[in-house]
Amino acid sequence: MHTTAQLEERISKCEEILSQNPESLVFAALSDAYRKKGDLGKAFHACSQGLKVNPNYGAGHLVMARINLERGMYTEAEKELAWAEQADGRTRATELLMAQILINKGQVKEARRLLEKVRSTDPDNQVVTELLQSIEEETKAGRPGWDVMTVDDRLHISKVIDLKDGVHYLKSLPGVQGASIVDADGVVVESKLNPNLSPELVGAVAARITACVEPGISRIGFGQYQDVWVGTVGLELWIHAFAERHLVLCYSPEANVGALRLRVNELLEHLSANLQ
Repeated sequence: MHTTAQLEERISKCEEILSQNPESLVFAALSDAYRKKGDLGKAFHACSQGLKVNPNYGAGHLVMARINLERGMYTEAEKELAWAEQADGRTRATELLMAQILINKGQVKEARRLLEKVRSTDPDNQVVTELLQSIEEETKAGRPGWDVMTVDDRLHISKVIDLKDGVHYLKSLPGVQGASIVDADGVVVESKLNPNLSPELVGAVAARITACVEPGISRIGFGQYQDVWVGTVGLELWIHAFAERHLVLCYSPEANVGALRLRVNELLEHLSANLQ
């Protein structure tokens, strides 16, 4: 366990090295130190920048997998883990991290199978023992699987650090079929949609609707619009003006609109504070 002072010292040394050599592999150590300190935003940024320069560095992808795991981005963590294994092969560290990802996704049978395999060759591994114990505790408590876990279990709003996180968070809300951030011209900046929805079409429709609504609202003296709601058979569309862009939410008619509004407002406040 590293103390805060030790982590600060490591961060300072790593940043000094990177300032002299931006291509240094020390970005992985810097990112991991930020992660251990609890600053996932800086950890993610530092690791992203480092991997752009060193895309084949397995240790960097492993750190990014850990960061995404703690952010609640389990699919992204899995992808980074695959890159790490492609670069450096499967190791005890990647197997244990994979088990943690599976546990968080609710795939406890697969996680238990993997951990039992690791324990057969390393029976004294304390991490394996603790993870198996956590599975047993979850099982005894009767905790449900991934498909019915709450939004807070999947991705807590405090872990949202950018627009990509934001649309993933919204997509995980009950009844939501997709979420997109669209600019004034209909270009999709970020998107997470069901397979039957096209990001380009959603962006174009949102741009067309707002282009019609905005001048009409201005002419009748109501000021600037904030929200546009469109109801169709089987799908509802909510277009919300946000930071010179539009948040487009596609959801089923059965969704709890009141709960959605509360969640969206909380997210927008969180994003506004973190994107300044």
